[in-house]
Amino acid sequence: MRFFSYLVLEQGALTGRYGPAHPLPAGSNRAAAYNGILPKLQALTDRMRAIGGDRGASAADVATAWAIAKGTTPIIGVTKASYIDGLVRARGIKLADEEIAELEALADATDVDTRGWWEHEM
Repeated sequence: MRFFSYLVLEQGALTGRYGPAHPLPAGSNRAAAYNGILPKLQALTDRMRAIGGDRGASAADVATAWAIAKGTTPIIGVTKASYIDGLVRARGIKLADEEIAELEALADATDVDTRGWWEHEM
């Protein structure tokens, strides 16, 4: 059975574009939900940026590749043509088992849970 993953980039919080020094735009729902946890995500996004840098890709590409490596089909909102290029790059990224384990450990260490009230542990 194929699983579809959504919010793979956590509304932009995992793209590497935002962080404690560069939060999401104030006044938005995304800012209200994510700006407070950006410091907790910093180590994870920094590592995704580093992995991407070694492959000519972005942190967002690595986040998408990570979802693919876990056996899901990510649903990505393509609001800009350049996002399609990122999806193509992500499909070409083969993360090593060690990289996946490191990302998993960094994600667990954030102690962040952004699941909605309707989502249940599987």
